[in-house]
Amino acid sequence: MKKTTNLVWGGRFKKESSDLLKKINNSINFDYQLVFEDIQLNKSYAKSLRKSKIISDKEFKKICNALSEILLEVQNKNFKFSNDHEDIHMNVEMALKKKIGRLAGKIHTGKSRNDQVATDLKLWIKSKLKEIILKLKIIQKTIIRSSEKNVDVIMPGFTHSQNAQPISYSHYLMSFFEMFERDKKRAKQLLENINECPLGSGALAGTNFCEISREFLAKDLGFIKPTENSLDSVSDRDFAIEFLSMLSILSMHFSRLSEDFIIWSSSAYELIKFPDKLCTGSSIMPQKKNPDAAELVRSKCGRIYSSLLNLLIIQKGLPTGYSKDLQEDKEPVFDAYETINLLLDIVNEMLASIKINKKKMYDLANKGYTTATDIADWIVKNTKITFREAHHITGKIVLLAEKKNKLLSELSLMELKSIEPKINEDIFNYLSIESSISKKKSYGGTEFNQIKKAIKRAKKKI
Repeated sequence: MKKTTNLVWGGRFKKESSDLLKKINNSINFDYQLVFEDIQLNKSYAKSLRKSKIISDKEFKKICNALSEILLEVQNKNFKFSNDHEDIHMNVEMALKKKIGRLAGKIHTGKSRNDQVATDLKLWIKSKLKEIILKLKIIQKTIIRSSEKNVDVIMPGFTHSQNAQPISYSHYLMSFFEMFERDKKRAKQLLENINECPLGSGALAGTNFCEISREFLAKDLGFIKPTENSLDSVSDRDFAIEFLSMLSILSMHFSRLSEDFIIWSSSAYELIKFPDKLCTGSSIMPQKKNPDAAELVRSKCGRIYSSLLNLLIIQKGLPTGYSKDLQEDKEPVFDAYETINLLLDIVNEMLASIKINKKKMYDLANKGYTTATDIADWIVKNTKITFREAHHITGKIVLLAEKKNKLLSELSLMELKSIEPKINEDIFNYLSIESSISKKKSYGGTEFNQIKKAIKRAKKKI
């Protein structure tokens, strides 16, 4: 009589799975993305089985040669993933069985899909973290190149979306260098956090084949050490949550940059201009040039957030040990990575190709009384007046300039003295936007030489 139950786990079943169960249970339509990691894992596991004398040298060679053939088929896009085998692990094992027969069954000795999938996913995330770090470095280099060219370009710095104080455009760009540097550090830290290998934990309790060295497996797969507790190992997805959290923060930085650029490219500001290649038009309004690339970067941040929330919700209600719910960890992880990988390229392209309007930036920096704080600082430095009192006095000076429709630098000494008699001609060295920037010499400030020093330090971080 032909057996109709599952070839892998169907021994205790009398009937095969329903089509509906297969539809919800099968994961090969998305976890096929772990194929390279699964083949790598099986090769390493075969080494360990040989080292433990569970398989012979001859069997080891047959298994590894067959796995290499499967890898080549995958690389050449000749490998057919089959829904007849529910996940990537069974697809690889059944392909192995086609090539070497029942010997393929030995590859699962002492191994569960529970520890196997956790290891596969860790390996996958490790490789993607390295790719993200490389692309962040490319973006940082783009920022440095643009910053070096625009140190003396003056623009308004904003708080509450209003003109606040004059800054260099390079100072603005370098603020994002620092954000991306923190993102890079988080990625590197996660590489350290993720560096324990779950393989060899079995289903949950460890394995009866204690001769299989977990230390060897960890080292051979590029981990520092094996995980400490087998029960925790098979259900731990903290590393995936950390990965999604890191991507969420990175995408938030991308979204903030995009928001600035979208606003600054509008006809109300005209501080920057997007190239045609990053814009689209309107189906009805012929004049429109829409910053769609930046808008989509901004919106896709929410998509990555949802992936993080998705996995947190999956995890929050699970009992200790493996549950099939954990199969749902991969799609949000894969989708978030695919999204951030695209955003990394788009953001670099935006930074490299936007055109800035230096005159508009300069003119806007002169609006909104952006040197008012410099007046208050001058009063504190040159009189015995406290900053709180100086703040109040400066507020009155701003009201006077507003009433007379003048820039602060256009007020006469007599007009300034009418508010505070202790003011003298030296204050005019503080009223222009150029002088304001030139006096911001504190570490990390917007004074031009400070920016050049910041750029020099930044180069050492890449």
